[in-house]
Amino acid sequence: MNQAWQTDELGRFFEMSVDLIGTAGFDGHFKRVGQAWERTLGFSREELLSTPFIDFVHPDDRERTLAESAQVFGGSGSVTFTNRYRCRDGSYRWIEWNSSVHPEEELVYFVARDITDRKRAEESLLEAESRFRAAVEGSLDAFFVLRSVFDEAGTLVDFVLTDANQRALTGISMPREEIVGKRLSDLSPAARQQLDKYARVARTGERLLEEEQSEGPVHKDVWFQHQVIPLSDGVAITIRDITPFKQLEAELREALHRRAIHAEELEEKNRLLAAENAERERAEALMRQQQETMRAMSTPIIQAWEGVLVLPIIGTVETGRANDIMERLLTEIVRTSARFAILDLTGVSAVDAATVAHLLAVVRAANLLGSSCLVSGISPEIARTMTELGAADGGFKTFGVLQSALRYALSRCGAEGAR
Repeated sequence: MNQAWQTDELGRFFEMSVDLIGTAGFDGHFKRVGQAWERTLGFSREELLSTPFIDFVHPDDRERTLAESAQVFGGSGSVTFTNRYRCRDGSYRWIEWNSSVHPEEELVYFVARDITDRKRAEESLLEAESRFRAAVEGSLDAFFVLRSVFDEAGTLVDFVLTDANQRALTGISMPREEIVGKRLSDLSPAARQQLDKYARVARTGERLLEEEQSEGPVHKDVWFQHQVIPLSDGVAITIRDITPFKQLEAELREALHRRAIHAEELEEKNRLLAAENAERERAEALMRQQQETMRAMSTPIIQAWEGVLVLPIIGTVETGRANDIMERLLTEIVRTSARFAILDLTGVSAVDAATVAHLLAVVRAANLLGSSCLVSGISPEIARTMTELGAADGGFKTFGVLQSALRYALSRCGAEGAR
């Protein structure tokens, strides 16, 4: 191939250019292309020149490209358009064209540029804007965008509404065409009251988040969360109805208050109950002490002499009292090493078989500890009952009166001591 044209002045310019420059003939082929074409598409210069340029165009763009080419070849002057060109690896690049026709040469001079990255960025931006718009329109919050308005001195004096979502339009009962382009000061008095607040956010660049309660006739006792976000040329505003949350918060506070009151009442009841229990314990302790005193008084054990115990029994002897008599007597016998234990029955009022049986049990227990049991004051009823039970000869001495029994025990102890 003749490479002479690559060495002339125009050829050197073709080789150095970072843009896709070249010429195309009326026959639909490239006539001259710079090295940037090879770098961008991956095809060799020979492949680019030997193949009709329409073969490199994306199938979806060919009809439009042919129409643009016909317009150029028809002598309509400079034409700018974009289409997609195929690369050697099968991918496509977006190419932006600026061309000029020269009929006398049957050539079209063009300068093209790879704008694939810009197209992708635009598509990403459009997709992001689409997602943002979908999110804004689907939001449960009212959403407004306001552009700052400045006076001749450069002071921010007002805002113009440039956008609003459907939630916002429903809230203010106005169609989009009526609200977009209006100044904030031309809207309701409530909107004008927010002007200084929005201006402060726009000046300082600090986001504002607050809760407000509406007291108007339409939205009485309605709570809103008001958020103002600074933008480069104004502010964005979101408004959310938080009345249900405020009501729930109030109900929760009321429930906690009731719970605190209930806790105080319960604590007071617990204090009263603790006081009652303490009083009851004191009463029970006093009762036990009194019972113990009564037991001691009902079962007095007297140490008449060293080694001699006297137990006068008064009243009725039931099972419980008999056990108490036995326990106290046996304890004292062990403690004093008593040789004689005198049971005086003079004061026993009621006598039956059970009473006699209890008394006999006490006598036998004392004997087992080595203490001789003397019984005094046996009444005719007790003697008769003992006879009926066959316990008249029970292995213990009996005396008519306590003095006799005591004299016997003392004499025995004195005789033993003398010896």
